[in-house]
Amino acid sequence: MNDSAGPARKTISFAALLRDLREARSLTQQELAAAAKVSVDAVSALERGRRTQPQPHTVRALATALQLRDADRMALLSTLGRAGDAALEMPSRTLTPRTPSPPSVEVVGRDDEVAEIVAALGTTPGRLVTLTGPGGVGKTTVALVAADVMAAERPDAVYFADLTEITEPEDVLAVVAHAVACTTDTVTGLAEHLAGTSALLVLDNLERVTACGPHLAELLTASPDTVILATSRVPLRVRREREVRIAPLGPSAAERLFGERLAAAGTPPRGRADDSAVAQLCRRADGLPLAIELLAAAAARLGPRALLERIDALTELPVAGPQDLPARQRTMAATIEWSCRMLGPAGRRLLPRLSMVPGSFSLDTVDAIAAPDAPDAAGTVGALAELLEHSLVTRADDMEPVMRYRLLEPVRRHAVETLEPADREHVLRGVARWALRAGREHGARIRGRGDMTAVEQVEADRHVLRLGFDHLVDTGQYDDAAELLWSVWLPLWMTGHTHEALSWTNRLHEDDLSEHGRARWLVARAGSNRVAADLFTTAERAMRLAERIDDASLAAEAAIFASAAALRLEDFDGSRTLLARAEALLKKRLDAEHDVWAAVHVPIGYGDGALLRGDRAAAARHWRAAADTARKLGSEFSVPAVLAECAQAARSEGRLDDAAVMLAVAAELSPRQDERPRTHLAGVAAAVAADLGDAASARWWEAVAGSEPAPDSDQLGERFRELVRRAESLSGRD
Repeated sequence: MNDSAGPARKTISFAALLRDLREARSLTQQELAAAAKVSVDAVSALERGRRTQPQPHTVRALATALQLRDADRMALLSTLGRAGDAALEMPSRTLTPRTPSPPSVEVVGRDDEVAEIVAALGTTPGRLVTLTGPGGVGKTTVALVAADVMAAERPDAVYFADLTEITEPEDVLAVVAHAVACTTDTVTGLAEHLAGTSALLVLDNLERVTACGPHLAELLTASPDTVILATSRVPLRVRREREVRIAPLGPSAAERLFGERLAAAGTPPRGRADDSAVAQLCRRADGLPLAIELLAAAAARLGPRALLERIDALTELPVAGPQDLPARQRTMAATIEWSCRMLGPAGRRLLPRLSMVPGSFSLDTVDAIAAPDAPDAAGTVGALAELLEHSLVTRADDMEPVMRYRLLEPVRRHAVETLEPADREHVLRGVARWALRAGREHGARIRGRGDMTAVEQVEADRHVLRLGFDHLVDTGQYDDAAELLWSVWLPLWMTGHTHEALSWTNRLHEDDLSEHGRARWLVARAGSNRVAADLFTTAERAMRLAERIDDASLAAEAAIFASAAALRLEDFDGSRTLLARAEALLKKRLDAEHDVWAAVHVPIGYGDGALLRGDRAAAARHWRAAADTARKLGSEFSVPAVLAECAQAARSEGRLDDAAVMLAVAAELSPRQDERPRTHLAGVAAAVAADLGDAASARWWEAVAGSEPAPDSDQLGERFRELVRRAESLSGRD
């Protein structure tokens, strides 16, 4: 039979021609696969056109199995272009196994991960360990170090295969076969070849061919002594797999790596200023070793401080990365793009939108960013899950009641450059709507129930709320901006961000606001103001305006601030009058159960007045009454937290004895089971002790603030009383 294809065959695809040639010989796919010593899946994928770039040795094996004459062989190869030309080359008669070499530079900060991997390789039932993590985190480096450790137990049986350029899962076994010098790329052939060798296969960069997972699992079943160490930006998702995530370096290891790379370039850090710049650059790199390498290369030429001064203006570093890295890892942009190319449409759309947020975010925020006009919860969760799996988004380290996520800083800086202007407006609109809604909810929970969890949530989302506030102002939604400001200024004050709250108020002008918006703006401005005279004037204006628009809750809040300002101006009678006014509003117009903040702050204000008059016993009674009120109302409101902030204010005014008294009473009122307020109080106490010149006590308090659990209540109480005695002695008061 004449099988010559002739000129007409040159226009036929490789898939169709292969099928025609096989059927002309009455062979099944199984029979051809067996003769060529390739998998049936490989033959099927080639004939269906799913694989368009087969490996040269696969093409040669098929041509030999089909016993093609020269004309047919040339016709088949001509359909593949350059791949066909490569297949014409004669294979090497001897294949040398590729054993991995240890990294060419010292590896920093990976001892724990290497120990975990070595242990996992020896104990994982499936004998498949996959190292995952973001691009540039050093998965390959860690794998090579682990393989070097394992080589002592498996001499001449550790093999390395780089899958970077492989795009078809069916080709993975062929590359593995080449790495171990096996002439067949089937599971059976590889298993026979590896029998009795206790081989460790290091398979690098599997992220584009994760569908090969079942083939690898089948190989491990057929070859009981073989183990596989894989690296991939995403897991293979097979049941045999043990995933080990490689995290970015911690601060000390990152700075050490940066310093070593500078020293290798002949420009080690010089002095504290350089050390500080290196630390900040490492934070910008977010601990990613590749980003650190690239920044260090630039810093070696420009100097760490000069690079830090210009880093925000640079979209790409002015110095290329090491030439012995793959091309896709010589810039962070190339590394991140490599990951992005593997994302689906939803993930590619969401990533640059998330890059607008310069910190961590909750799933609620992701919903607002992804689809502010028509939320699609299922689609958002799926896109976020994909970004998490590809290590482009990571879980935040902070321990919050609600799970939070963030982009590594190099990923965020790159992704934000790819954001389209229309998408930018889309994101800002969604964030502003979310911020206003969240601010209302948090403000109501704090003022209405004294919910301290809401205070923590505002602290966690402060940067996102600021982004939403700025957009409201920039787009002329001034009353909404004033409402958001009023909703969150109180938790900002309670968490020590008074200056930030004041900066928000400075972005608004009262002439642009309605009367209600102006009243809210004035209350927030009063609460954020540290100048007593300005505070009193602003609070009094807010109170009168709130009364005119018949907002009793806002009027009571303003009266409490005006009272605090009067105290600082030593107008004790005026302060009591204003507190009585707020108290009357509470009794006649307000429901204390829904205005806990005002109900508790009236006795706190009376206590502050008693303290400034020198009656500390009366001050303590009022503060205890405030705590009792909170408890009776079933509120979580933290009087100790307020007293701690008041102590900070008193300290800033030089009233160290008053600050010490506030701290002592706050410690007495702190719940025994809650370590958080005690830790905060200890931090303020350390600052007061330092101001008093008592360095030993300051160190003790600093240790308490950073320790868990804290010393027992009796020891803390005595320490606080000692702080009061020392402060009184210094001030001359008794």
